[in-house]
Formats: sequence, structure tokens, C-alpha cells
Amino acid sequence: MTAEDTTMTAEARTDATTAQTAAEQPTKPNSSFFWLMLSGFISMVGDQFTLIGLPWLTLKLTGDPMALGLVLAVVGIPRAAFILLGGAIVDRYSPKSVLIWSKYVNTALLGALAALVYMGALTLPLLYILAAAIGLASAFAYPAGSSMLPFVVPREKLAQANGLMMGMRQVTFFIGPLIAGFVIALFGADGLNSPGLNGGVVAESELAAEATGLAIVFAFDALTFFLSAVMLIAVHLRPDAKGPAGDTAPTGVIKLMFEGIMNILKDGELRALFTYMALIQILVVGPMQVGLPVFAESRLDGGAASFGTIMASHGAGVLAGVIIAGAGVKFGFSTLGRTFLTVDIFIGLAVAAFAFVHSTLAGGALMFGAGILGGIIQVKIISWIQGRTPPAQMGRMMSFFMFIVMGMAPIAASVAGWLLTEVEIVTFFLICGVALSIVAASALLIRPMRDVGAGA
Repeated sequence: MTAEDTTMTAEARTDATTAQTAAEQPTKPNSSFFWLMLSGFISMVGDQFTLIGLPWLTLKLTGDPMALGLVLAVVGIPRAAFILLGGAIVDRYSPKSVLIWSKYVNTALLGALAALVYMGALTLPLLYILAAAIGLASAFAYPAGSSMLPFVVPREKLAQANGLMMGMRQVTFFIGPLIAGFVIALFGADGLNSPGLNGGVVAESELAAEATGLAIVFAFDALTFFLSAVMLIAVHLRPDAKGPAGDTAPTGVIKLMFEGIMNILKDGELRALFTYMALIQILVVGPMQVGLPVFAESRLDGGAASFGTIMASHGAGVLAGVIIAGAGVKFGFSTLGRTFLTVDIFIGLAVAAFAFVHSTLAGGALMFGAGILGGIIQVKIISWIQGRTPPAQMGRMMSFFMFIVMGMAPIAASVAGWLLTEVEIVTFFLICGVALSIVAASALLIRPMRDVGAGA
């Protein structure tokens, strides 16, 4: 073992000892967790407003689906490119500070977008600039937000806390889009339109008819970001959440980022887990994002209504799954690896079963079951990663986790789209589902994979 390895090992032991000591101290009722939950809930509801409003705004401004794809890419590319740097900055300073400042930045950006829409001054280049800035801010907000929880609750409570947080997010998936759509419709062509939209940049586009509703949607999200940031002030993190004193120059942060990446790659369990997760994005996430709309349109009588029902069933299943995992239900497997690999075999079979589905009810039932299993695994994997990560590396670890998930999403969608041009939708689901089950079953034969989490 080299001197450098010895130093890193000693640092890791020191970090772990600090975390254990903090966790063993007597705790008062956790008001910080309450404020963190409330802050997160408000922000998540606002996020759903923008997830509905931004695509709708783009289509109304341009009428071009290609422009919609470009706007979404402009949001995603800066986020993927800078999320690892964001994790290093979280570790250098603190997740709380980075998260609060990112929320203030998003408040300003969405407030500006709302004002431009309301005044009829929005142009496509301005929309691209604001979309890129929102994506860049999220590159710092995501690792900061996911790093907060381990500094608020003890390690043994992480599964329950993550279950509550993820369950809350699933609830906002139902609430947010419904309210956002209602607001846009209420203040649309037959509602209270802005008097300032009779002229200006967008007067001849369809945007003018719904500008007030869209402006309210973005203004509401800006307000939720501000309120969320204010509530975070009441959240008290453990002392070891603050980054180490030392070089805060850009070169120091870059060095931290690469050190974090190398530490992850040297860890056999994490290397196996993240490699497998990247592959799963292609075998599951892509087919669900691209294949399900095509399946609903071509195979089910309900069309868009059937698609919405199936997706709602999946969301309900995920909510049930995170509740089950948060309650501490055990599955009898000796390791985390054996648990998620076995679960993925069944999820693969559920995906393949879509080849034989002819009704919305059957499709919804399959997605509900798959959602339960997926929700359980999400909680277990994230809690395990957070629980084994030294506090000084939390931001970089969570940023790498999100980089794998988010960075693979465009690739997964592209692969699924290409495959659908080559095969029928029935064959598509058979190929993806059977491939997932075979990959998961094969991974059970590989010791590093099935032994992930053996020491937990």
C-alpha cells in the first residue's frame, strides 16, 4: 500500500468515526428534518409547474417539436456537464449553502422568464439562454439537495427518511401537473389575458393566447424556490457537513472533483453498482420513455388517456414501493446486490409482458407492480450509498450517482428510438424485457455484483 493510499484510508476512517460519534449523540426531536421536508415539498411542487410550463411555452412560441427537443437538450447538457463539479463544490463549502444559493439563482431566472412571457418580450434565443442557465443551476442544486439528508438524520434512519422524501416527490408528480395545467387553461384564451400582449415579439404566435397562464406558472415556481430557500435557513446540519478549510481556488475544487471520481472508481462495490445502473438505463428507462407512448397509441383504444393511466399507475406503484421500503420491510436476501438483481429479473419479465397486453387495465397493473419493485430498490440503493459514504465525500458521491442516471437518459432514449425503427412495438418490449432479465440473472453469477452491500 502506498503512502497516498494509507493517507486516504486514514482520512476515510476519521470521517467515518466523526459521523458515528455524531450519530450516537442524544438527539432532540428533529425539527431540521421537518423544515427540510417542507422546503423540499414546496420546491418539488414548483418544479412540476416548470416541467409542464416549459415544453408548453416552447410549442406555443415556435410550433416546432424540434425546437422543443432543443430546449430540453439545452437544459440537460449543462446539467450533465457540470454536475460532477457541482458535487465537488458541495464538498468544499456545504450542501446547505450551495442549495440555498442555487435556489436564489433559480428564483431570479424563473422570475425573469415569467416577466418576459407576460410582457410579450420573449424570443427564442432568450429562451435558450434562460433554459441553459436553469440547467446549469440544477447541476449544483441536485448534488446539494441529495447530500443534505445524511447530515440531518442518523445513518440508521436514512431508509425511512429517504422513503418519506421520495414518497413526497411522487405525490407532487400528481399534484403539480394538474394545478399547472389548470392555471394555464384558466388564464388562457378564454381567461384573463395580459393586456400587454396585443403587440410585441410574440403577438403573432400562439403564445399570446396563453401568456398570462404561463407567466403565472413560472412566477409560482420562482416563488416556491424563494420560499424553499428561506425554509432551509432553519435546517441545522451536523458540523462535519461544512467543507474542510483550505484552498478554495478553482484549481482546488477541480482537484477535489477528480479525487472523488478516482475514489469511486477504486471502490469495487461502487464500480460494479454504477456500471450495472448505466446499463439498466438503456434496458428500462429508454423503453419506458419512448416505447410506452408508442405502445398506447398503436395498441390501446384509449390513446393518450391510456398512456396517462399507465403512467399514473406506475407513479402510484413507486409511491407504494418507497413507503414499503421506508417502513423497513425486509426481503430475506443476504446482500443489497442479490436484492436488486432479483427484483430486476421480475421487472424485466413485466416489461416483456407488455408484448401480450391489449387493455389499459392490464398495462396499468403491470406498471403498478413494476413501480412498487422499482420504488423499493430506489430507496435501498440511495440509502446504502449515503450510509457508506464519508461525510467529506457526500457531494461528489451523489453527483456521480446522478451523473450516471441523468447522463445515460439521452443515450437510452436514442437507443430505444433507433430500435423502434427496426422492430415492431411488441418485439421491442420482448427484446428489452428479456434482455433485462438475462442481464440481471447473469449478474447474480458474478460475485462483485451479487455481493454489493455485503458489509451493510
